[in-house]
Amino acid sequence: MEKIIIESLYVIYKEIVETVALENFNAQFDRNEVVAIAGPSGSGKTSLLSCIGGVLKPTSGRILIDGHDITKLSDDELVKYRRDQVGLIYQDFNLIDEFSIFENIALPMLIAKKAKSEIDERVNELLEALDIQRYVKTFPNYLSGGEKQRVAIAVALANNPDIILADEPTGNLDLASRENIINSLIKNCKELNKALIIATHDPFIMEKVDRVINLPKLIR
Repeated sequence: MEKIIIESLYVIYKEIVETVALENFNAQFDRNEVVAIAGPSGSGKTSLLSCIGGVLKPTSGRILIDGHDITKLSDDELVKYRRDQVGLIYQDFNLIDEFSIFENIALPMLIAKKAKSEIDERVNELLEALDIQRYVKTFPNYLSGGEKQRVAIAVALANNPDIILADEPTGNLDLASRENIINSLIKNCKELNKALIIATHDPFIMEKVDRVINLPKLIR
């Protein structure tokens, strides 16, 4: 992946009351670039990340990944896109409590049907890179918020995707954890030549990224 181009993107939730989340959004993101999507609650940050991640289909507009419009993909093609090209990091970590840390990180690779030797090597590599190797046999409930977020980052990086999307990744972290996590996330994405897009209202993150895109509050 070298470039993400978003053209005339609209997201309108048509429920009892029609809600506009994104209106004529246009942007471009490059490989090895770290961008913050900033804005107040209700400005459509999560909706934007969900569209780029292939989780949410926009009402209209195009999302071009190296010239291929992912809004036109079939359900099966979207599954493959999310599995192979996108890593999602959630504010609430989204870990499986019944799985060990090793098993949580290995799961995306198991779904992709990677060989056991490749999975073992990749999990150990990520554990070391994120300084969480001592938790390999631990379960998520025994970890702090900062430790869980490191595991969530490892899960997102497991299949070596080109695009990393982080939705309010510091929302549940204390000050010290926030700085360590963001520095580690940006460092890893830069070293691995990935596009990192972070939805946030955290000023600390906005100081660390290459650029900031501000969304106005549109939901109405």
